Amino acid sequence: MNWKAFTYGAGLTLVLLLIPVRRINTIDGPVPEEALHCAIPTQDAEFHRSLVKKYAEDKGLEFNIVLCRDLSVLDSLRTGSLDLVVANDPPDSLLDGLATSRAFADGSVWAVREDEVEALRHINQWITELTASARFNRMQKRYFSGKTVSLTSISQYDNILRQCADSIGWDWRLLAAVVYHESRFHNDANSSKGALGLMQIRSKRYPEEVLLNPAANIAVGSRYLSKLQGMFSDHAAGPTEAIKFALAAYNMGEGKTGQLIEKTEEKGLDASRWDNVKEQLPEHHHSRAYVENVLNTYAYYSKLYPR
Repeated sequence: MNWKAFTYGAGLTLVLLLIPVRRINTIDGPVPEEALHCAIPTQDAEFHRSLVKKYAEDKGLEFNIVLCRDLSVLDSLRTGSLDLVVANDPPDSLLDGLATSRAFADGSVWAVREDEVEALRHINQWITELTASARFNRMQKRYFSGKTVSLTSISQYDNILRQCADSIGWDWRLLAAVVYHESRFHNDANSSKGALGLMQIRSKRYPEEVLLNPAANIAVGSRYLSKLQGMFSDHAAGPTEAIKFALAAYNMGEGKTGQLIEKTEEKGLDASRWDNVKEQLPEHHHSRAYVENVLNTYAYYSKLYPR
């Protein structure tokens, strides 16, 4: 998309969410006229303000926040006086001409004008990435006195993740953790090495349009993980260790993983355990942290999301 042409053509709309500006202002400072203007409910105002502020920080935006006591403020969104309204579980009857994001755990949504299709897509992607992170859990603890909120979904791909995880005998939340660390749930993610999609697949067997299909991408990635788990199952100390080796091989390649195992054995160490094998990697090698990060995210998902 040509952002410059889109911005000038659309005027002051929610696209301001999607482009960088000079600096970030808080609600307390003067805010230029051309800034993101949004309204948040008085209920849990600090939590909602923190979310909008975090969005602004992530996008490099100036913003202005006002408090609203009822949903009559949605009329200001329709007329263009506001660019975004955070609403607590709004009834469909009040959403004519508007579109809403995926809901947070408390039922709140971010409402924009219905013609802001591209902007809403970016908002939903940001919400998906945020709520799937431990950072969001820390925010909830800060504003809700340590209360853990059980959420209903990890991403818009949950049904696909469940199906593919079932097909390989995995917990779907573990597969979701892999996707999070591979792409942050960005379906159009691509790497400098040609890895594509949610699970960052590199394969000459499948055309690009297949690998950018969420269901196909996750199916291919999950089958490969299952293959890797089977490859290392006889060597590993147990099922959990086999998963660790599979994750390591997914990240750095099965050949490299096998070489590390041989190196560990040559040193007389127990090569059936990943913690011993990973010590053969350079201290700051990305694969050392990858396995641990995926398992930590899996543990986080297991606490917050239903099986």
